[in-house]
Order: sequence, then C-alpha cells, then structure tokens
Amino acid sequence: MKIVICGFGSAGYAAAMSVKRAEPKTEIVIIDPKDSDLMHPCGLPYALEGIVNPANLLQDIDLKKGGITRHKGKVTEISPDSKIICYNKDSGSLTESYDSLIIATGYRPVIPAVPGIDNLLGKAVFTLADITDLKKILSVKDGISNCVVIGGGAIGIETSYALRRQGKSVILVEMQNQLLQGILDSDISLIAENQLISEGISLQKESTVTAFEESGNCHKVLCSTGTIESEMTIIATGFAPDISIAEKSGIRFNKSGIITDPFLMTSAKDVFAAGDCIAGWSSIDGKAFSSRLATSAYKQGTIAGINSLGGKTEYRGTASTFVTKIGDFEIAGTGFNTETAFKRGFEPLSGKIKSKIRPEYYPDNRDITIKIIFDKNTGLILGAQCAGSEGAASRINIVSMAVEFGITIDELSRTELAYCPSVSEVYDPLLRAVDIGLRRLNK
Repeated sequence: MKIVICGFGSAGYAAAMSVKRAEPKTEIVIIDPKDSDLMHPCGLPYALEGIVNPANLLQDIDLKKGGITRHKGKVTEISPDSKIICYNKDSGSLTESYDSLIIATGYRPVIPAVPGIDNLLGKAVFTLADITDLKKILSVKDGISNCVVIGGGAIGIETSYALRRQGKSVILVEMQNQLLQGILDSDISLIAENQLISEGISLQKESTVTAFEESGNCHKVLCSTGTIESEMTIIATGFAPDISIAEKSGIRFNKSGIITDPFLMTSAKDVFAAGDCIAGWSSIDGKAFSSRLATSAYKQGTIAGINSLGGKTEYRGTASTFVTKIGDFEIAGTGFNTETAFKRGFEPLSGKIKSKIRPEYYPDNRDITIKIIFDKNTGLILGAQCAGSEGAASRINIVSMAVEFGITIDELSRTELAYCPSVSEVYDPLLRAVDIGLRRLNK
C-alpha cells in the first residue's frame, strides 16, 4: 500500500508516524515545500525573543532511514478518480500515484487588505508564520526602536513580549474590546492585559487598522483610534486554512477549511485531511469549531494515518485547550468561554476564585485565578480559564480531560489532586472554584 501525505507539519508528521507504527512496511511519500523536514512555528516568538536559536526550529529527522520518501514541492491538484496528484518542484510539474492520500497543508497567515500594506510587506511590515519571516525580522530589528504588533491573539501577545524583551517600544493594536477574544472571558483577559502593561507594552483596543503610509525611515499605521509612527510592524491577525488543493480538486470545503467526516475522510474516496486545513468541530456539542492548535493537529494526523490504512478510528472533536505565556505568567483556557456557551444554546454558570497556590505559611507564594464554566441545566463542564505565574496550564489540562469526556461539575468535585505544601494547597484552587460553581448551581 502507498500513502501520500501532502504537507509535513504537526498533522503530517503524526500521520506518517502512526502509519509506520501500525504497518511498518507501508510505502509513505511526503510532499512538502520546506527545505527541512520539520519547522516548529510555535517557537518563532521565542526565537525572536532570543531564548531559542532560530536554527533549532528547523529539524531533519532522517526520513529516508525510516523508509519514508520526501519530495520538496507543493501539491497543486488531486485527481481522485485516477488517484494521481500533481505537484510543483524546482524542476517543473510532476505526478505521484497513491492508494490513500492525507492532506495536511496547514495554514496561511491572514494579511488585512488595507491600503498601503503591499508596498511595505517584507520591508517594514512582516508576518511571523515561518522561519523566512523570522529571518527578515531579525535582519532589521537591531536598528529600530518603535514597533507595532497588530492582533491580540496568542501570537500577537508572544510577539509583543518578545520585542519588548529586546528593548523595543511596543504598541499592541487589537480591533476587539479585549485580547484573546473568543477564547477568554473579558475578566480573565483583563488579567493578561494588565500583565502586558506591567511589562511596558501599550495596548490599543477597539482599534481598527485602516491604512499604511510610508514616511521616510518610518511608516504610519492609520487606525480608527489615531495614527501610530512605526519602524517595524508585525501582522498577527490570525491564520486561514490552506484549502488550495481542495479548491482545485472538487473536494468539499467551506471558509473554515476542508470538510471531513468523523473519520477525517474528505468528500473524495480514500482522501483524508487533518490539521489546520480542516473545518474542525467541538468535542462538547459536535458543532463547527476552529482550533488552529498543534495539539489538535497532532491528534487529527494520528487518526488520519490510522484510517488511511483502513482503520475506523473516530475523531471526537477538539476542546481547543491552549496556553500562552507573558514571561513567567501563564494564561490558559479550554472549551467554551461564557459568550460562546450562550451562543451554542447553553445556560452557562461559573465558579471563579483568586487565591494563593500554596499554603499561606509557605514562602515565595503566588496568586492564581481560575474560572470554570458549566451548564446550569445539566452541570456539564463547558470550559475553564486560568491565569497565574505558575500552575495555570496544569490545572487547565485537568479541566480539558473533563470537557473531553463529558464530566459534570459535581463529578469533577470528587477528584483528588496531589498535595504538598511546596506545590499546592490541600484544598486546591481548582477544586475551590469548582465548589463555588456547585454552590451557585444548587441555589
């Protein structure tokens, strides 16, 4: 059997490894445009900050030794009836046959269509989506002082902090009334915003970029709230699924990505898709839910690999569990925030607490804020958010499992968590937030 994988990020890698583990003698062909086997995009802000060596974000894993063939190129079209793909490489257009195909083409950065941006892209205005972007930014950053970051998602936050740590003056522009819109509730987002401000980063919320203007050695970022002088601007306004293959091949898609069934098969027989290029769904209610996360992509790639061999493993959807950091400060979330829960037809209630992580008598104690969201009618846990200098991610991971397996808030309250004074309270802050929620539920 011959399996072709289009794209080799988290999903493509996971697919290849799951095939090899299940059927080591299967022929695997990977077609991917990168110079190296793997590139780790989540590390880009940390390379910009100077913590990570940019070269270490590129990884060759000796695919040939594992019996996997890789062609450098980009798939342009699939002929599902004849099971042939076309792909471009430096020597021209080539074809490859397959028995099963996995599309794992990932994402492309969204660049706002505003006047003046085209003249500045790649010179003073950049995205931060791959190692080429990073190299361009690093090549100019030493001679500048004033930076603008557009977009208040995780990449925008991490990039802003990285530039600030490099001694730059940074203004973060976000069109919504809070950062991490759609992920956090406004009260938890405010904690993250205050942390950024404490690091010396300026925020301009509810500010829409309307145009760019060249102005000598600087450029002007024209916003609905005023004009900002910038020497370097980084666009972090999100990512869109790379659905170009589906568009040219008659495979069903929508604006959220390539459409698959629960087994990650597309509308074309024996053609599967996984990762940031697909239209995902929530593990809570089964409805459409985009999650551009490496963890989701890896899980999907593993399942697509198994099913490309004839398996019948079902993908149950994503809880969209995430964490980002501002220095040592963690902001984490899973599932639905309150607004999303309302829109999905639930009646959300929450339990929220701010407390010390360890007993009061223990030195070097730190605060943590936890908010758990659940349905008033069923007690079903819908999500949670957490912010603090340590322990936010570990507690969100517990709630993520509860979300994935449909646990109620009453069931979660029965959980025993590990205790040691140097690690946590006897009555852990997570369980305290849960019990506050239970009291609200039982009123």
